[in-house]
Amino acid sequence: MFLGTGHILLLFFQAIVSPDPYPFLVNIKDLHVFFSVLLVMLVGHELFKSITLLLNHENIPVKSILKIAAIAIANKIITIDLEHLNVNMLLGLSAVLLSIGITFFFFSKESEA
Repeated sequence: MFLGTGHILLLFFQAIVSPDPYPFLVNIKDLHVFFSVLLVMLVGHELFKSITLLLNHENIPVKSILKIAAIAIANKIITIDLEHLNVNMLLGLSAVLLSIGITFFFFSKESEA
């Protein structure tokens, strides 16, 4: 996590001091890289939280794991390269995200009862 934070700071510093015509402005490609690294770090943070939950509890926290999976798929959808996107990949990602949502819904209903 610390190295990831350092990586983001380094990327941001390199984008700020780059020899662009407009100093101190970050272009869209650099922002895309920032967000993708930040989202990967978010998934890693959630994984650490779920590992500590697994170690401290007898049962498996399925809702927490489903949240991590949804964040990971959302990360892929947000950072996807639209130039290399095909219909099969889009349908596959939507099917996985839909199945995670349905599973989360049923586990939420089960915990309410």
